[in-house]
Amino acid sequence: MHRRSLILVSLLLALAVPMSASQFVDMAFDDVAREASLIVRGQVVDTWSAWDSAHEVIYTYATVRVSRYFGEVTGPDTVMVREVGGTVDGYTQEAIGFPAIRRSENVVLFLSQWEDSSDYRIHAYNQGKYLVRERGGIEVLVSDPVKQGEAREHGERLNIASEAALTVDEFATMVDDARAGIAGAAQRIRE
Repeated sequence: MHRRSLILVSLLLALAVPMSASQFVDMAFDDVAREASLIVRGQVVDTWSAWDSAHEVIYTYATVRVSRYFGEVTGPDTVMVREVGGTVDGYTQEAIGFPAIRRSENVVLFLSQWEDSSDYRIHAYNQGKYLVRERGGIEVLVSDPVKQGEAREHGERLNIASEAALTVDEFATMVDDARAGIAGAAQRIRE
């Protein structure tokens, strides 16, 4: 009996490790801003999906027309963003919890370059993606509530009308402070 209990506990522990390993760890805004190679505001003008060269992973590619760079960094007028997940020839792969990229979105993205190409990825998963919305004639940024796999989980799009928002100017100040090493930029803005 003791051996059977020990095997059961060992099995439960072995199963718990992969489940905890798949959790996304929230990063402080300052860390995300400092670690990102580029922080851009732009519009997703085109998206498409394709298999990788080994035909194992589907990636979604997005052309983002950049209208603004944050943090005293500049770059090209367009950037190519590549994220895991997408649909090719009726076959869909979803990277649960990863950001979804949709055509015509107005976004602010924290970007890091993939190691194997000149494409960029959204840094810090969905923490690195904001949607640009207009409220009372002012452009504000809200976190994108929709991640890959959540349509199946929730069955509907989430309402972002009441979600907390930052103005673009507040966001720019937070990025500048974070990149200058001034701690607690996000906290000061919310006070």
